[in-house]
Amino acid sequence: MIEITCDHCGKIYRVNENKIKGDTARLKCNSCAHIITVSKLGLEESVDSYSSVAEISTEEEITPNFVKKKTHFSLFVKIIVVMLLVSLIPMAIFWGVTYKENTSRIRNDTQIVMSLTAHGLENQINGWIDNNIWVLKSAAKLPSVISMNQQNQEPVLQQIQKKYPYIYLAFTVGLDGSNVARSDDVPLKYYGDRQYFKDIIEGKKLSWQTLIGKTSKKPALVMAVPIMQEDNLVGVIAAGMNVDEISKHIARWKKGTTGFAFLVDDQDKVVAHQVKQYALKQKKLSSHPLVAPFRKGGWTTKTSAFKDENGKNYMGHIRKINYGWALAIQQEEQEVFASLKRLQTFAVTLLIVTIVLVLLIAWISAKAIVTPIKKLTEVA
Repeated sequence: MIEITCDHCGKIYRVNENKIKGDTARLKCNSCAHIITVSKLGLEESVDSYSSVAEISTEEEITPNFVKKKTHFSLFVKIIVVMLLVSLIPMAIFWGVTYKENTSRIRNDTQIVMSLTAHGLENQINGWIDNNIWVLKSAAKLPSVISMNQQNQEPVLQQIQKKYPYIYLAFTVGLDGSNVARSDDVPLKYYGDRQYFKDIIEGKKLSWQTLIGKTSKKPALVMAVPIMQEDNLVGVIAAGMNVDEISKHIARWKKGTTGFAFLVDDQDKVVAHQVKQYALKQKKLSSHPLVAPFRKGGWTTKTSAFKDENGKNYMGHIRKINYGWALAIQQEEQEVFASLKRLQTFAVTLLIVTIVLVLLIAWISAKAIVTPIKKLTEVA
């Protein structure tokens, strides 16, 4: 134990020097709260000088009440931190606002482009279909066709096929479903099992069906209208068309590497698609993430984001066209937002460069500010 005396109040304490860590310790006087600085070296010298210390009534043995030094950031570090915050916070806010606005703008622009593209394709398809219907209705009013005579009808049917090459077959059907006349040299066939024939017999003014043609053995669109003599139904005139004519408008449309369009009929069977096998097999797309909500939502035109069966994110647009068909366009979101991704990469690179430059400038500035202050403090 070593005796120490408070310089302010004179109170004497006995301190166990073994409890002092380091070379010096700061003790707090219990009477006047004065801080006493004790050097361990001085204490050791005192131990060598005095073999014992007499106890007096005013003596008080204490355990050193070491005053812990509070951890403070140096002025140098504070200046660097402040300069970083002042320069980076505005930049971060600007980048966040810009990123949000660009995301919204790109999404809106993509939706507009998809909508306009789909509308343009819709007009082409509707125009093409309406033209073919007009041809059939005009032919159905000709006396030679109304006669339901094979020799009279064949020249008309052949002229239709000649003028419209995509019509691989124009033909007429009697009320019993038997083939009366046709534009090719193939033997007459029975068509009473076809839905378009049944629809006309039941009183419809127009019927169509996507199917595998009996003649072409390929996916086809068949349209049919009634042949009327005065107010009486006497037969059906129909035309089979290759879906390739529609596909050249739909399946060939592309945007980037992942954007494409497809067309389904009123039964959700593929009429045109970039995957040719879908059209050849007339694959049903009733469960497609665009088609299913569209049908359930009352065939309302909509643009939405969705995931395909592989989990990839897409943006898509679907709308109803004439005769219950649906036209859809889709593109991967990754490609849609590719420009935003490039902007994001540039922003991150710029942020890193800015941090490095600010750190360098802050270090130089902080050093210039702190050095004179430290010298003044040391002198004082």
